[in-house]
Amino acid sequence: MAANLATAGAATAMIKSLTIADVGSMLPIENAAHVYPWSEAVLASCFGERYRVFGLFIEEESGHSQLVGYAIYQYLFEEATLMNICINPSAQGRGFGNTLLSHSMQTLVDKAAIEVVFLEVRQSNQAAIALYHKLGFSIDGERKNYYQTASGRETAVLMSKRFAS
Repeated sequence: MAANLATAGAATAMIKSLTIADVGSMLPIENAAHVYPWSEAVLASCFGERYRVFGLFIEEESGHSQLVGYAIYQYLFEEATLMNICINPSAQGRGFGNTLLSHSMQTLVDKAAIEVVFLEVRQSNQAAIALYHKLGFSIDGERKNYYQTASGRETAVLMSKRFAS
């Protein structure tokens, strides 16, 4: 699956499925974007039978495309969980997270008959929570003391989006 999408400004983005061979390109983005990043082994473990991993590539002036973000979903039957979404900090704020989430979720609905997507997000990540609300997610609850922080633990906000079946 590959889709060319016009996005923020004049940049052209392409979203396609990633494979385990892409972990080496994902890891620097993960390390740059997260205070507590996933390890290479954890990223690699997300290429099993019940996972879908989508990458967002930006076409550069040279014609070369560069991976700038990815979304990892785990799914079973009609339910999927967004396990990780990551946009390179140098590309954040340009609508790429919105583009990646919208397109990848619609692909799951169309190709895997997904009816609901779940996610967990740090309570302090208000930009992500705002994006999820914009895309139709609602808050379902929270998990206290879920995420590690420099000073202890932080609450996870639980969210979901239902699709018409």
